[in-house]
Amino acid sequence: MKEYYEEITSKLETLYGSFDADKKRFKNSPNSKIARDLGYSDSQFSRLINGTATTNEYQRTLQNVNRILYIRDLENSAKNINPKDSNRFTTLWMPFALVTSVLLISAIFFILNKDEEESLEFPKDYTLQWAFETDFVNPYTKLSELPENCDYPCYRLQGEWSLKEKYKVPLYVESNGFHYLAVASKMYTRCVTDESANGELLEGYEYQQHEIWFNKTTAIIKKSGSDQKESTVDMNTYQSLDLEKDDRFVKIATINTFFRNQFSLTDSIRRNGQVIGRELLRIGDDVLSENLSPKEIQFIKKKLTNIANNNLEDFSRPINCSASPLPAVDYDSVENGSLMSFECHLTTNNLPIGYVKTFELDKQFIRTKCRSAVE
Repeated sequence: MKEYYEEITSKLETLYGSFDADKKRFKNSPNSKIARDLGYSDSQFSRLINGTATTNEYQRTLQNVNRILYIRDLENSAKNINPKDSNRFTTLWMPFALVTSVLLISAIFFILNKDEEESLEFPKDYTLQWAFETDFVNPYTKLSELPENCDYPCYRLQGEWSLKEKYKVPLYVESNGFHYLAVASKMYTRCVTDESANGELLEGYEYQQHEIWFNKTTAIIKKSGSDQKESTVDMNTYQSLDLEKDDRFVKIATINTFFRNQFSLTDSIRRNGQVIGRELLRIGDDVLSENLSPKEIQFIKKKLTNIANNNLEDFSRPINCSASPLPAVDYDSVENGSLMSFECHLTTNNLPIGYVKTFELDKQFIRTKCRSAVE
């Protein structure tokens, strides 16, 4: 662990000045700012800098520091480009290369950290936010790049979106009682100019946060109107359950997924996509032991391994989803607060489960309407 500590402080010195080992401080920045830059709380960073964190925490911190240094090098490379000396190919290539690198780093981050039991607080969308909001990158299509007739449906859909409402689906893994809860998502969208010249294709890079909960009563979920037994829960009742406030349910894991969406834009919006990376973080035994017996904890650990290896893919992909209506009367009228809503059905263990995933536009990149040359 000592070697991790020394490597981390040495690399942080290149960002924040010399390190005072006695005072546990860096010359050019207070520890609170460094903690925020790394995405940690003050108490978490205090453990790290005082040498009392776990090996997993130091490994995670080193990965974060390496990523920040790599992004800094990319920023410096871009700043050193003289636009007067750059041809059009270089000017267009740099943002693409930067964004591609950022997305690759994000995917590697998820893959390397799959199935860790301990996790520091971390802003999962940091690299995407950096890529989409840094002035010299800005990978979305600008107003000045639109065709003269302004017929380009995707341009006002570019922006930052979030999950409007939580939804949940039962997990069937040869044992009842496991549930998959969609908690939050953050998605950044842009027009896909290299695959669609008419603006009818939008892509969205999304961080999804889900949780797995365990029902201690192992009640079976049944479709509404089907024969009910003592150990069953009606589907309508199920969807209205607040798992956090129900003593029967215990959160056993958090899942973070990096997902690439593609939206086809016509008189409605169709969604498909694929997982780029995922991590599953188990809740620690010390926390689980407050609500579960040692036997139940061992049972859950085995099931989580099975879930991670075999049952997660279908819960990220948009399977059997109907198209979303347009977010506004037309694409030019899209604004902050507009919605894309997809009604989906997922069949597990021969039971079709319906759920609705709704994205809400929180930060529109282009809020000015395009004006055609004939107007």
